[in-house]
Amino acid sequence: MIDDGNIETCFIDPEFSEGVMDRFKRIYNRFATLQCSDGSLQMDKADVEAWLTIINKKIGRGTEFRNAAKFMGWVEQTISEDSDNDGNKGEESKTNKKKSRPPIRIPNNGVLQFEDFIAVYRDELRQGKFWGIAWDLAQLGEPLQVNDIFGARYDRMYCSASLAPLAVIDTLCNKPCPNESEPSDHLPIAATFQICQLGK
Repeated sequence: MIDDGNIETCFIDPEFSEGVMDRFKRIYNRFATLQCSDGSLQMDKADVEAWLTIINKKIGRGTEFRNAAKFMGWVEQTISEDSDNDGNKGEESKTNKKKSRPPIRIPNNGVLQFEDFIAVYRDELRQGKFWGIAWDLAQLGEPLQVNDIFGARYDRMYCSASLAPLAVIDTLCNKPCPNESEPSDHLPIAATFQICQLGK
């Protein structure tokens, strides 16, 4: 997936391999419908929403959505301390300590250029979300060659000597995640602990 030309630095500032870049170009060209004055095509709001619906199953989730919205012109609004979420001042805002962020929206007239489309995925790559990129490519009809299912444990629970584990749920899946029965790339973990009485 990554260009490992310099193996010492390829994970510090990763770049996509030529094969993955070719896949991204084909995907972008399939979705882009907005005709530009120079004859090129770019992705408008409807194109981006179609792409996001395929990879994330709905609009509004995933870092691809958040980054695409920013590249398309969405700017986070600041919430002042003396006003509520609607900009109203007064007692109600003083009693409501919890501030909520306004929802992220894809601007109606926003455009996602190819360079920004790649930047969305480059951010995923730099966060180490190789599996997420592989999932997106597969969902978009450009799967990577898979020799075997990758399996590892990232999510763990630890406890000190003051706790005794009573029950542990260990979830396994023999299919690539996310899938129709596992909506995340992280399988759930759960445990029940009992507080130990120290000194006995």
